[in-house]
Amino acid sequence: MDNILSTILIIVSLIVGCVAGGLIFSTTHEVEVEKIVEVPVNVTVEVPSECDVSTDWLQLAVAEFLIAVDNEEDEAGNPVNALLGYDFDEVSVKNIAEEYSVSYGEDTTIVKFKTTLKYKDSHDTERYTYNVKVVFEEDEDTLVTIL
Repeated sequence: MDNILSTILIIVSLIVGCVAGGLIFSTTHEVEVEKIVEVPVNVTVEVPSECDVSTDWLQLAVAEFLIAVDNEEDEAGNPVNALLGYDFDEVSVKNIAEEYSVSYGEDTTIVKFKTTLKYKDSHDTERYTYNVKVVFEEDEDTLVTIL
């Protein structure tokens, strides 16, 4: 029994010695780590172009035509007689032909198209088709002509 007791005592003393030695002789080192993070950045650059091909000239021409119909004249003061005695709120675009032409000059853009206007009041409904020419000129009034 002495052997067992002495063996246990030796094991316990070894454990206590290891723990005490670890506490007494432990050393810690602080190390500073500099972390560099690269963040990708997307930059959008707009490149000006001389000719904006995304311009919908037909839509612009139809809008100018309707403004001229409402005012009964174009920007230059030329008469546009397409109201036919109706109020403008009684006029709507029934159809715009798929075929149209756009001509480009040095300072001008000419759009020719065909459209049908629908006139509807409380009494009746009428439709008239117009061949229209709209001339956009740089620094000038827009001309609208019913052909």
